[in-house]
Amino acid sequence: MKRTLVIGIGNTIRGDDGVGIRVAELLAERYTGFDVLCVQQLSPEHAETVAQYDRVVIVDASVATSALRVTPLHAAPGTRLPRTHDVTPTGILALAAALYQKTPSEAVLVEVPASACDFSEQLSSPTAALVEETIDVVAHYVMG
Repeated sequence: MKRTLVIGIGNTIRGDDGVGIRVAELLAERYTGFDVLCVQQLSPEHAETVAQYDRVVIVDASVATSALRVTPLHAAPGTRLPRTHDVTPTGILALAAALYQKTPSEAVLVEVPASACDFSEQLSSPTAALVEETIDVVAHYVMG
């Protein structure tokens, strides 16, 4: 069985920005057989963790999409290595490859549309309506 990690990214007091964490926490309540990490942002320290898994699913809010989007991730040659705490999903894979010579064989980014990232502990109605669909999409990858 593939060692799997779900990373939920977000800030739970910034409205829709917390959707990644919400999805990861609900997945952990409903399913077993994988690990969950909830963070406000990816940082270089997460490269060691990511390198230990065969499959990584990253769930994050996005203002750049209007529909749920799943993107395969790869540590492609030439990927800029992060030098600060502003680490992208592909950057964390590149850092894991550079430092530990290992990356997950499967990695995807699941982006959930976000429209309201003001100070609030509630998701907006459009983003909240996508939580169950996102859980189903992530569960497909986690259990696959």
